[in-house]
Amino acid sequence: MDLIEWLRRGVQDAVASLQAGGRLPAGLDPTSIGIEVPDRTGRGDFTCNAALVLSRPAGMPSPILAALLAEALESMDGIASVEIAGPGFLNLTLAPAAWARMLVGVLEAGSRYGAGERGGAGNPTIGFDATDPQSTRPLSPARCEAVGTALANMLDHLGFRADRQFRVPSQRADVVVRLGPLVGVKGRDPTAMTGHLADDLDLSMIAGIVGDDAARLGMLIEPSDAPLVLDLDLLLDQSHANPVFDLHYAHARCRALRQQAEIRGHGDSDEERWDVRAFEDGGAQLILRLLALYPSQIDLAVRQREPCRLLHYLCSLAGGLHRQYYRSLGAPYLRFIRDDDRLLTGARLALVRGVEAVLKSGLGLLGSSAPDEMR
Repeated sequence: MDLIEWLRRGVQDAVASLQAGGRLPAGLDPTSIGIEVPDRTGRGDFTCNAALVLSRPAGMPSPILAALLAEALESMDGIASVEIAGPGFLNLTLAPAAWARMLVGVLEAGSRYGAGERGGAGNPTIGFDATDPQSTRPLSPARCEAVGTALANMLDHLGFRADRQFRVPSQRADVVVRLGPLVGVKGRDPTAMTGHLADDLDLSMIAGIVGDDAARLGMLIEPSDAPLVLDLDLLLDQSHANPVFDLHYAHARCRALRQQAEIRGHGDSDEERWDVRAFEDGGAQLILRLLALYPSQIDLAVRQREPCRLLHYLCSLAGGLHRQYYRSLGAPYLRFIRDDDRLLTGARLALVRGVEAVLKSGLGLLGSSAPDEMR
């Protein structure tokens, strides 16, 4: 069970406990409550809207219901504190041990983290509609292939077995994507594309200039229903401004940190050899929260037919790792490898392994490789 689902179950159990004690009426449906990451710091690790959702059916003001739920949740193993905010939001702060358990789950699941078993009979098909039904422009084969492959990979990850024939008429497709046009290509002179309109381009033509990974991810930078101008210079840029470079570099950085640690005598260690105080730092907690969100991001990207959501999520995770690494250069106590503290190093290397696993999984779902080193 992923961390978000664990928290949701905890809130549902708190509701059931209050009902059993006669403090809440029977018949409440807590299945629709939401658990999200707060949009600002200082609001806990996660925020829950249970009191707002249940206040009307419970016949109770949401602040009073929030107080009852907070009291019940504070005794839950893994919850460090619960604060009530605004009209009844519950801001949940986790104990370091809870983060450790979540990270264990990520490492044990590996490439199966966030996977599901939802598949039923048949293979869902994917079809495309133009965002402008009056347009006579053809749908870009490059965008169709990149978006369709990413969605099919994510559907497979969730337990389906998607059909990868993306020319199914949308009227007969199980999954329909509204696709905007590939309106242009900018940057260096794309000689391989001479004589072709943007909407005529296939992925192999673009990959001949920027490489296969950049071609596929470049098709996913914008929402599927938005027009896209492909920036070749950006996709060839060897800096953090290029999301493809940034993601590849983050995965390679994880590998490099682990290899450096092994050379210095620090192998991968299990949870019993972690100093969970490593998870109290704000930068580490940001990374942990992002790791916890991975399953929900796959689900959201599929439900909204938007692979760019998963791409943007992975960019946030990569950015969190890079920032923590650069912070550590100026603060020795934050360094991932501490020869004077093997238990702290074990916890930080586990965090690195978690980032590496999710980046590799997510990039694979989007049709990209995850290089072990930058060339």
